[in-house]
Parts: sequence; structure tokens; C-alpha cells
Amino acid sequence: MAHVTSRSKAIASTLAGALLLSLPFGVAAQEGRSFVGAHGAMTPGSYMRVDGDLTEQLDLWPDQSFHFISDGQAHAGRWHADPGQGAVVLDLGTSSLAFDVRNAQRLRPVAAQEDASQDFELSDSFSPATLNLPISGMLTYFADAATIVHCATGKLYPVAQDEDYLTLERAYLADRPGPAEPLFVTMDAVIEMRAQMEGPERLTVVPMAFTGAFPGEDCSLGNRSLDLQDAVWRMTALGDTELDPSIGSREPFMSFSPSEDMFLASVGCNTIRGGVSEAGLNLSFAQPMSSTMMACPDPLAALEAQLGGILSSVTRYEIGGRTLRLMDAEGNRVARFRAAYLPFFR
Repeated sequence: MAHVTSRSKAIASTLAGALLLSLPFGVAAQEGRSFVGAHGAMTPGSYMRVDGDLTEQLDLWPDQSFHFISDGQAHAGRWHADPGQGAVVLDLGTSSLAFDVRNAQRLRPVAAQEDASQDFELSDSFSPATLNLPISGMLTYFADAATIVHCATGKLYPVAQDEDYLTLERAYLADRPGPAEPLFVTMDAVIEMRAQMEGPERLTVVPMAFTGAFPGEDCSLGNRSLDLQDAVWRMTALGDTELDPSIGSREPFMSFSPSEDMFLASVGCNTIRGGVSEAGLNLSFAQPMSSTMMACPDPLAALEAQLGGILSSVTRYEIGGRTLRLMDAEGNRVARFRAAYLPFFR
């Protein structure tokens, strides 16, 4: 019989840990398998920091997803280990936040004071925080039940049939690519533990306000939300008119310059320029606008006139995946664009 060396035992232990680390949260939690990962933190685990009226919480799962509440802001996304720093790093979308792993019971934000006043301590029980935040994901409806894969975390959640659920279901049935096929949607939501018809409590998405369905989109951007200035926006529709990108001598587009509060746009002939004001999801285009003065053949001349009228009616916008939609005061979609020429990391 071959002898089992200490090195063999170490390798076997490492492989077992890696296998356990790969288990989805649902399996690990149901079997009570909280464990210390190779990064040194407990997963699944809830880490808390209380400072007077301020309570912060970080929930870590072994599938590398996290929930985080800090300064009243809710975040959900993916984390990774940084062996060089001995840290767990949260991807917050437009930024990141690293925690030194002091030990399995204590995490400390990198560059925090050494007096432990900012440390997050492991709770006695794993109890995920309730999050209230905008989410995007792939919604599926089948057999009178809906589920969503949250783009930011990759987790599959049941969708509660209350609040704005009926609006969400109607949008799915209208825009789905086929029966029981996923559709990219955005919504303001609550993610919380809820009892299920069968089985134990599960984290559940409660759709508080449906904001949009985007056929043909997916989670390819992860949790990186595009802003207006992040891309050149290829114009794909004005009102009910679908645009052919080769119709003119140049590609129909719109771009935004936040430093100058300006925009540029063209349907394929002249370039329109003007001021723009953005506040949250509210958007307005200043009047008057200027334009180059080339003579444009039909149908470009008519489309340019239509674009001017549309921009004057815009009151808000929404972005889902790589799609930008401009909306009027009644909530009607008046123009649609597709993000193009993105930085390579997207």
C-alpha cells in the first residue's frame, strides 16, 4: 500500500477546499458548510460594523458574489481574492473596495486605521442584508413562476409576485424572444429573504418598479452600468422608424461631452450640436440647437427634422445593457441607440 505523505495530505486538502469553494451558495448553506476559504475569510459569512447609528454589513458567498451596505448605499456584485495584499476585493462597478483579511472573524478596509475602529466582525449567524437597489438581469417566466439571473452577481433568484410584478410579467410576455426564453430587464428592486411555497427561505427579488425590457440584450456588461458619456451611441430608431446605418454618408449617432454639457448628433448628413442637461435619469436638450448646413437628400432631410422635434420632447432616458432609450413626458420611447466603440475592458 502506498504511503500517504504529508505533502499528499496537503494537496488533497487543497483540492477538497477548492471543490467546496466551487459549490453554489444554495448547496453550501443548506448543508451548513460555512468554511474558511483559501483567502482567509468565512464563506458564506456576514461581517458587520456598528458605529453609533451607522450599521454596515458585508455578505460573502463562496461563489464570489457579495452584498454590501455602507452609508445607506446598497451594492451587489462579485468579489475576488488578492493574494499579494491578503485581501478580498469588491467590484462596485465603477470602483473597487479592498478589505484586509485580518483573520476569519475580522476584515479591515485597506488603508483604514490600525486601531480596529473600522473593522468588520463576523456575525454568529449568516443572515444576508436586505438590499434596495436598481438591478438588471435575465428574466424567465414559466409555469406561473418567474426567476431572474442578476447580472451583477450571476445569482438566480425567484421573483415575488407582488408590488410591480404584473407590469414586469406583461412586459416579458410582450417582448420575450420565445416561450420560457430569457429577456433582459431592468427594475428597481428589493432583494430579501422570503419564505417559499416549497423548501426553506431564499433570497428573493421583489420588483418595486419595472423600468425597461431590452430584447436582444444580455448580461455581457456584468455590473458595469454605462453612462451617457461612456460610448458613441449608434442611432437605431427615431419614433417608429428603424434606421439603416448605411443610409447616409456617415453613421447615424449621438455622443455626449459631460465636461461641456454638450451633445453631437447626426442621422447621416448634417451634424447637430447643442446643450444638454442631465440630472439622475432626467434629460433635456437645450433650445436652440445649431447644425451644419449641407443639403441632404430624402429621406435624410425628413429624418433630421424629425430628430429636432424628438430631442425637444425628451424628458428622461434609460440605459439597459448596451441600449439607450430617450423618453418623452408620457413615458413613450421616442428614440433608441446602441452603444458602440466601447473601451476594450467592457
